Amino acid sequence: MPDIVILGGNMAGVSTAHYLLRHVFPRLENDKLKYKIVLVSPSTHTFYTVGAPRVLASKQVENDKAFASISEAFSQYRPSEFTFIQGEAVALNTSNKTVSVKEPSSSAETLLRYDSLVIATGSKSASPLWTLHGDHQATLDAFKQVKEALPAAKSILIAGGGPAGVEVAGEIGHIYKGKDITLLSGGTHLLPRFESSTPGSRAEKRLAALNVKVSHNLRIVSSKTVDNERVSLSFSDGSTKTVDLYIDATGGKPNTSFVPSEWLDEYKRVAADKSTLRATKAPPGVYAIGDVASYSKGSVPDAMFAVPALGYSIWSDLHEAATKKGAPGAGSAVLKEKTYKQFQKDMGIVPVGPSGGVGILFGWNVPSFIVWLLKSRTFMLGNAPGLATGAQFLKP
Repeated sequence: MPDIVILGGNMAGVSTAHYLLRHVFPRLENDKLKYKIVLVSPSTHTFYTVGAPRVLASKQVENDKAFASISEAFSQYRPSEFTFIQGEAVALNTSNKTVSVKEPSSSAETLLRYDSLVIATGSKSASPLWTLHGDHQATLDAFKQVKEALPAAKSILIAGGGPAGVEVAGEIGHIYKGKDITLLSGGTHLLPRFESSTPGSRAEKRLAALNVKVSHNLRIVSSKTVDNERVSLSFSDGSTKTVDLYIDATGGKPNTSFVPSEWLDEYKRVAADKSTLRATKAPPGVYAIGDVASYSKGSVPDAMFAVPALGYSIWSDLHEAATKKGAPGAGSAVLKEKTYKQFQKDMGIVPVGPSGGVGILFGWNVPSFIVWLLKSRTFMLGNAPGLATGAQFLKP
């Protein structure tokens, strides 16, 4: 039975697993040819990262609102077609096509053989508030720590001028009026991933209305806890400041420490074809999707909308391999060809508080009420369970 090992159990990895089980395997399998998925993740739960700013700031939203159990979400499948392993990939052996998986809180390792390999390990932010750092409990603990500190904190500093920093600054500024809140952009303007500077300028004005100060061209060099859990910060201009609460919302690094260096690009991401998601520097049968892949801009669409294209690539490669081996019935059902076409124009919605925000869709600036309608009302937290169950991919 050929095994497809998927490394990474969040947006890209879980969605890919559901897509393969629902739409790819039924078009490949027969009585004599079966496939199985082994999904590997350090966390037992998915994390709907989109909703993190609302969860960590709001007193009304439970900390576990953004999480869903992987085992429960995949309970509909038979053990013969799906297995979940909690662990972290630590090494790849390309000659015998195996991946070493370290078990949580243990030095023990499991050796998994793969016929096809999907790398969907994402990236790791500086703080577990924004991405999984091992099991989801680390993020739950981080949420709890921030939410307990917020009411008493008089001075709050947030580092990071991207969507996470802007969104959490807006959430805190709305809920905790009157506090000394500062957001460091780390560059010349907010939201630098947009080609247009307009959303960043608009976001800064909306933050100012919430009494959030924005400081540009300044970065944090170091931080340390002092004086009953206050934080002393050292800045790139040589100055220092002590605050009651420091929230690091700076960007992350790709989780590729286990990947052979020859498979990576100059940013240590897995080199992948932007249309087919095949890993271009790896042997055949290796794929990469989401933040860990070279094509990605770090957006949700680049993780979720690319799944059907990856599914087709895997179907095509497995179908070809089965046909060459003369597998009975191979090719009896065909999957419609799909390729991924990335949005070339700016795309993004960034709430600044619950009443609205800024954003660009297909290169056009959108009014605040559209941001409210699409995201800032609920931060789409109602989608968290659907992420785990693959609700978006009920149809091919």
